[in-house]
Amino acid sequence: MLALLLVTATFPAAASAATTVGVAVDQDDATGEAVVLVTDNGTAVENATVNVTGELAYAGAGTYRTDANGTVTLPEPAETQNVTVVAADGDATGETTVRLVGAEFSVDVTQADDGAVTVDVSRAGAAVENATVEVTVENGSYAAAGNYTTDGNGTVELAAPAENVTATVTASEADDAATETVTLLALSAPLDLTVEQAAGVEIDVSRGGEAVENATVNVTSDGNYSGTGTFETGADGTVSLAAPTENVSITVSATADGDTVSETVELTTEFVGEQRNFGQAVRAFLDALRTAGFNGPPGRIISDFATANNPGNADDAPGRSDASDQSDAPGRSDARGQAKKDAADDKRGPPEHAKSGQDGDDSDASKDDRVENDADEEDSEDADADDGDDESEDDEKRPSSDRGNGNGNGRNK
Repeated sequence: MLALLLVTATFPAAASAATTVGVAVDQDDATGEAVVLVTDNGTAVENATVNVTGELAYAGAGTYRTDANGTVTLPEPAETQNVTVVAADGDATGETTVRLVGAEFSVDVTQADDGAVTVDVSRAGAAVENATVEVTVENGSYAAAGNYTTDGNGTVELAAPAENVTATVTASEADDAATETVTLLALSAPLDLTVEQAAGVEIDVSRGGEAVENATVNVTSDGNYSGTGTFETGADGTVSLAAPTENVSITVSATADGDTVSETVELTTEFVGEQRNFGQAVRAFLDALRTAGFNGPPGRIISDFATANNPGNADDAPGRSDASDQSDAPGRSDARGQAKKDAADDKRGPPEHAKSGQDGDDSDASKDDRVENDADEEDSEDADADDGDDESEDDEKRPSSDRGNGNGNGRNK
């Protein structure tokens, strides 16, 4: 009777020794993988059965056997979720529930050179389709602000902003979300540079037709040129340099707001000489007008002369068809004496091409009525003066008895 009781008392002790095994799950932050370790009193259990289930779709769900180290390796979940792991070794079992973090969910915003904006949404490097994308701006106005859905490539395309803006882009899908804040730049017109030689050298820097102030301009030359150096554009976007003293090639570069543009041009002294001679010719022409006593409106006459004689105008330029007719105009010789001789031949009248009805056609005459009327009046005055001179000479030749007594009108009737 006593022996039977002793045997009966040993059964509970045997049953309690095999009830549980230890189960631990550790996720690697770098890889996202999870390692399950099954132990019995601190010792790894080989060939233990491990059953894995997830609350969401999980590629690691299933049944496994522990290796010699008592471990099972599970893949990174696509989405963050709770995973339950149950291990069994014979009659001993163990269970644990852990939260595994899903693959990295990210949003990336880039802006191309043409100003277009692209939003990419991905998870573990793979495109996420149908993710929600919200675009907001903190400053300014952006026409593309709003809500979008990613396409099959996980992207959303946005237009370039009309002004610089700070945009916040938030992407979300299921329980994942990611945000990125970026500065989007408005489209910028290219930097333009022009170099022209006139009386001197004119450099113009602009962007989109607008003058660029404070642009840095650097000028180098392959010869001796006093205009080399570094300059800064004024409010009108220009830099003016001296004319060359010899034919040289110069390279001009302009830099503004991180953009640089350059141009190489040839400067010639021939152009400078032509401009100087043209200026002398204009002065001589004006002197001839004054010497001739012309006091009418000179605008058209001077304009015609300048158009016909400016070396910068090509012979076949529009409106130049009658330029050859100006070859005998007063002042075309560089010598001042020649101009005075021309004026003397004109007998104090206006230049030949200013007189009515001689060289011009009916249209030109009608346009120059004011000049012709003034010239006719001057001719009339000159004629009266000449008549007076002739009469004075006749009076001197007459006998004293035929002269007036000084109390009349100075002429005998």
